[in-house]
Amino acid sequence: MIEISLTIFYILIGYFIISKSSFFKLPSIPTYWLIIIFGIKIILSILITLIYTYYYSDRAVADIFKYFDDSKIMFDALKTNVLHYVQMVVGLDLNSAYFHEHYYSKMHYWNRVNNSNFLSDTHVMIRFNAIVRLFSFGFFHVHNVFINFLSLIGLVAIFKVFRKLYIDKEKWLFLIIVLTPSLLFWGSGLLKEGLIILALGLFLLNFFNITEQWSFKSLLIIIFTCIIILFSKLIILIALIPGVLGFLIHKKVKSIHLSYLYSLLVIILMSLILYFIKHPLNPIDIIINKQQDFIYLVEKMDVRSAIYQPKFNNLWDLLAYTPQALINVFLRPFLWESYSVFTLFSALENLLIILFCVVLLFFRTKKTSFSALFYFSILFALVLAIVIGLTTPILGAIVRYKIFVLLFFLLAIGNQFNTTKFLSIFNSLIPFNKIKN
Repeated sequence: MIEISLTIFYILIGYFIISKSSFFKLPSIPTYWLIIIFGIKIILSILITLIYTYYYSDRAVADIFKYFDDSKIMFDALKTNVLHYVQMVVGLDLNSAYFHEHYYSKMHYWNRVNNSNFLSDTHVMIRFNAIVRLFSFGFFHVHNVFINFLSLIGLVAIFKVFRKLYIDKEKWLFLIIVLTPSLLFWGSGLLKEGLIILALGLFLLNFFNITEQWSFKSLLIIIFTCIIILFSKLIILIALIPGVLGFLIHKKVKSIHLSYLYSLLVIILMSLILYFIKHPLNPIDIIINKQQDFIYLVEKMDVRSAIYQPKFNNLWDLLAYTPQALINVFLRPFLWESYSVFTLFSALENLLIILFCVVLLFFRTKKTSFSALFYFSILFALVLAIVIGLTTPILGAIVRYKIFVLLFFLLAIGNQFNTTKFLSIFNSLIPFNKIKN
């Protein structure tokens, strides 16, 4: 009863902020739309919790529970030493033997045995849950409210970035952002995707703002969000680099095409130089090592959704597999590969996106706009899809990882959709206005 009351209390606070804050005032979008979406996300978070409680009942391997459970050990440091809690939350523990002995060794997921680099995406979620415990008193569903409110901030930020590309189509843009099925679903659970949505949205909003007008506040937000993305999902930060560089070059070069072409050439050249001089941070070896981490996981555990992928050893292996990598991300899982409710959900979403692309051929706007933001989105989606496809031989993981690929792909092509023409034909076929009560 206490958990229900506390959860409702924080939901009402969220509603109050949405209705009063200027940040949530969007052109052509009624405030109640945001309130409804927030409610839908809360309901989905409860559904995800139920699925991981009763369908995938092993709590020890469920992402929504394992980082929440580990965070209790960090939070309990408040009872004995407040300074230790603060140090662990902000990352100033310096990985000392003392902290490992008294705290981290008691956590199940602070360290990953097969991690090939020093960045662990488990730390962010454990720290996040340890902070929210200050307000939740350990009640799980309160954490669901917090993560969904933060992810909603990220979605609103993405809307503010792309509304320049969707002039007079703001409602259509809003629907793409909040109703892309996999993004809505996975972005509503107590998962790192919620924090990535927040960080990615605020990064993009402040990056594009600072290119127009210098702001120290925007710079601080850019740095902070980059840190979150770096320690949550490194490949997203890698995928952002070509688009960010291309947009900056476009500030000096008038041609959009040349700007992003120069960006790709610079990235490819730098990657090859780092690869051939054997620099430890060259992106090619990082991709190879990440793929081998996943293959190790497949061999160690009984992964039902594992797909065959040859082990990469050099650059040429990556280049040869890239076409298949794109197929894996954009088209798989196929319907006949659906071994669970999650993969079936993703397979149906793939069909919907293919159907939308076909419809787009017949309802495309005559005045097509290919702005710098369009190329930014396409390049980000393409690079991210390649990296995911090369590093991930598990369909179940691809389903979650590719949600940002689908979002930015739809944001890029969605602008070309002639909504007026489509709705006029749709209404003529199904004349709702003629239906009487």
